[in-house]
Amino acid sequence: FEKEMIYGKKHVNIIENYDKDKYDFRNCLAECFNIEPTKLDEIHKLGYEYDVFKEFGPDTNTWYHSTFYKYLKSENGKKMQEIYDNLIKEVVLPYIGLNEALIQVFPSFRIQLPNNVAVAKKHCDSSLGHPYGEINLTYSITDMFDTNTIFIEKDTGQNNFIPMPMKANNNISFNANQNLHYNELNKTGKTRMSMDYRILPLNYIPNKETSSHSTNTKFVDGGYYKYMKI
Repeated sequence: FEKEMIYGKKHVNIIENYDKDKYDFRNCLAECFNIEPTKLDEIHKLGYEYDVFKEFGPDTNTWYHSTFYKYLKSENGKKMQEIYDNLIKEVVLPYIGLNEALIQVFPSFRIQLPNNVAVAKKHCDSSLGHPYGEINLTYSITDMFDTNTIFIEKDTGQNNFIPMPMKANNNISFNANQNLHYNELNKTGKTRMSMDYRILPLNYIPNKETSSHSTNTKFVDGGYYKYMKI
């Protein structure tokens, strides 16, 4: 799997050559948080502040997260789901080279406020129960740069971390399943918002079921994933 990611040039690689306007989530996020799309990186000015996250749990249990997932379940949130499904089917699966796969039902929301982190601890996803062979992708809602982006091992097990900078409305693929990744303390003065999502090729479906550490959802079709075919 590690070699597939590297030699397939899918590790820390921004997806290019597609109509990014067609798969732009930012207007949905602006509607969700009742803020101008150009001000999403200033959402911390709404005044919801948190101590630096040091444990898993609180880092995914903020006002921002609850507002996002409430919107997602609303009638207006169906537009986001439609954009997401189309992105997977029309862009991501062809990019990976798959005709079918299990895909995360909907992305995980991430927010990195100034002077904070988005995810509390350095980790690789397999240590949290995610199946081996899972391909990670991140969609940038805001610009990701300097200390408000994700830092990930360039080579598995080598602790040679590199940042993943990218402009808003882009998608990047990487091997978070086997490679450690973490956040620096955000000193940019700007909030980073992004969405993580995962693809599991059918040949990597595990024999033993495990569950998500944050929601206790089983990593199976009809649970954490849904089956999609082009």
